[in-house]
Amino acid sequence: MMPTAWAFLDPRGMGITLSLSAALLALVLLITHRALGRRLPGMQPAAFGLLLASAGFALNMLQSWLLPVMGLVLAVVCMVSGVALVLGGTRQLRGLPVRPGPLAASCLASLAIALWFGVWMPDARWRIGLLSLLLAALALLLARTAWDEARPQLRAGMRLMALLGMVFAVLMGLRGVAAALGQIETTVTPTLVNAASVLAAGMSLIGGVVGLVLVLSGDLLALVEQQRTHDPLTGLLNRQGLRHWVASQSAEEPVVLGMVDLDHFKQINDLHGHGMGDQVIRHLATLLQACGSEHCRAARLGGEEFVVVALGSGRGPDLRQMLERLRQQFADTAPQPGATLSAGLALGSVGEFEATLREADAALYRAKQAGRNRVEAAFSAI
Repeated sequence: MMPTAWAFLDPRGMGITLSLSAALLALVLLITHRALGRRLPGMQPAAFGLLLASAGFALNMLQSWLLPVMGLVLAVVCMVSGVALVLGGTRQLRGLPVRPGPLAASCLASLAIALWFGVWMPDARWRIGLLSLLLAALALLLARTAWDEARPQLRAGMRLMALLGMVFAVLMGLRGVAAALGQIETTVTPTLVNAASVLAAGMSLIGGVVGLVLVLSGDLLALVEQQRTHDPLTGLLNRQGLRHWVASQSAEEPVVLGMVDLDHFKQINDLHGHGMGDQVIRHLATLLQACGSEHCRAARLGGEEFVVVALGSGRGPDLRQMLERLRQQFADTAPQPGATLSAGLALGSVGEFEATLREADAALYRAKQAGRNRVEAAFSAI
């Protein structure tokens, strides 16, 4: 009689190999996340949860060689606690509140099931069935939580975690049903259900680590892009980021530019220190951020020089009024008393952005020549 195909798949060997691989990857992820400054809240508990679940999975594969308290009870608690930690960490990554009560209850339930049906009143059918259903429920919650991620930089990793969580939940549910029907007596017996369950569990652990790696790399790529296109001191767009935004608009789109420059900024640095100078720049940037919208951007071009770009026809008078309000508000609230700004206004189109920028700069120069603390318009904007 020919042996069935899954008879050659040793659940114990597969489980130990996959769990050790997942544990090593989770440990590397923890070290990497720490080295990168622990930027993502929730990454550490999620990665530690995968490490804990991997350890429990390995212990479960070795239960016939260990004392029941270690090979069964500790294994079960580690696996369920690990999955609960991954769920809690995923909620933190999503910015959702973590509910420790239900997570702790699932861990206590797994401990009670392992003790009662594994040590005091041994019954493999109830133990395996109930624990499989508990793990399936946690995996379903994890899949739902991860799938709803909306941030583009984190979506790929979260979707992978959701997919693997769903697969794991389905197989654990089938395993629970098989145990209830008396089809499973031990975890390591070479049967189709055991082989599929162990393979799914091990691959889900490894896939969970890969998903978290994708989340971490997506966040780092977003950080690099943020640093490439934004000024680190103020958080406004830098010159490159502004040009990238302008280039994404239609070349015929009308545009109005307001060049803004702090008056006598060198004196502020010389007399009061560069720390005060940075405070003044950040304060102006905070005021400029109020103009940010779908059709308006503020950017720091360098040093004490800023620009406001508004798209659309007829925006000149509105931007002129905004610059006048900005000038007065800055003079009234600047961290350094007496600090003022000047501005130059120009009209043009996206296709002539650089020429319009030069016109606004020329208008700004006239404002400086006329005594500073004023707004001047280029001839195109009069």
